[in-house]
Amino acid sequence: MYTFHHTIRHLRFFNSRKPIFHLAFIMIFFWSMFDGIATYIMPLVISEHGYSKTEMGIIIGSSSFAGAIFDLLVSRYLKNPHYRKLYLSVFILSFVFLILLYGGNILWVYLIAMGVWGIYWDLYHFANFDLVSRVVPEREHASSFGVMGIFHALGNLIAPIVAGLVIATVVDFRPFAISGLMLVLSFMVFLVFYFQSKNLKEEPFPVIRRKMHWMSEFGLWKEIFRQIPYLLILTFVIHITEAFFWTIGPLIAENGQFGEFGGVLLAAYVFPVLVTGWFVGRLSMKFGKKKTAVGSFFLGALVLMFFGMTSQPLMMIGIVFLASCMIGLSLPALNGAYADYIVETKKYEKEIQGVIDIFYNIGWMIGPALAGLTADLFGDRQAFSILGIFSAIVCAYLFLKMPRKIKLQLG
Repeated sequence: MYTFHHTIRHLRFFNSRKPIFHLAFIMIFFWSMFDGIATYIMPLVISEHGYSKTEMGIIIGSSSFAGAIFDLLVSRYLKNPHYRKLYLSVFILSFVFLILLYGGNILWVYLIAMGVWGIYWDLYHFANFDLVSRVVPEREHASSFGVMGIFHALGNLIAPIVAGLVIATVVDFRPFAISGLMLVLSFMVFLVFYFQSKNLKEEPFPVIRRKMHWMSEFGLWKEIFRQIPYLLILTFVIHITEAFFWTIGPLIAENGQFGEFGGVLLAAYVFPVLVTGWFVGRLSMKFGKKKTAVGSFFLGALVLMFFGMTSQPLMMIGIVFLASCMIGLSLPALNGAYADYIVETKKYEKEIQGVIDIFYNIGWMIGPALAGLTADLFGDRQAFSILGIFSAIVCAYLFLKMPRKIKLQLG
């Protein structure tokens, strides 16, 4: 079987760099457990304090506004981003976020918490890109993100199930305590990773000291968008979809139809990544990273259109699972393409990552608000069908318009 052979090949690759990658994957797993539980209970906590779905979506979407502002500052002032410092910053802000979310009961506290959440997610993305770009050969980029995605997905798979089991009629301290425990465990692994990674052989990565005017910086960002607009649009749509699931999904899961197993619905969305991540590299080599990303997302969107046509829990879980089997291929393939561009133009790493995260932030800024508004107007389940139709149309356009070869040329 191909999947088994391919899995063994990648395990050998990462084993050659042990224990660093093993530690990184374990760290990511526990951190995603923390974040997955916190993300699952977040819309529930905000809704319990009297906010409508639209208002709740706007509050959650504000996280990405803070992230977008942060991207602008990072691109200009972060001189030499290194994954060790970036991961450390992620942990500091993660602890702050959990404390704010637990203690929050008024609007301004939630807004601050969302800002912290948006910034630490940006830093997490920067750290992952930097780690892969520094220590992984270019031919393994898509596969590397696939394996990282597997460990992240494993944490996100378990997180909603655990949260669903401990949530009763309201969200009490228990899911917060479990989320905090996972964060502590991840930080303990990070401390070992931090010191052992100093002995890791890295690819040459020049430290670039450039002073650019704001207008010149903006011009560079504009040039990056001009050359890879279709990939950035796909990034935007992927994260809108993710925002829909994590904003409206917990409300559907905890509406009483699923009982104490409401978290299974979100687990069905996450689970396929555990499988698809192992062979996304092979598919990307056969069809190309860009076609793999667009084509798989298009097929997933077609399946998602049927979600609003059923109210049966098992049918909903099945539709989400099938859609996610295809959607789960998109992001690691797309990230692999981005990592290729970073390697080809290393001195523009911050700018490329900044533009990518801007579209991630725009997706997460618009996505929750759009999810809440659509759910208020048409219903929770119907919101996903509308999302599927929209995503399929966008992917069809991208597939028809996107060039076969895209070469990023800067400077």
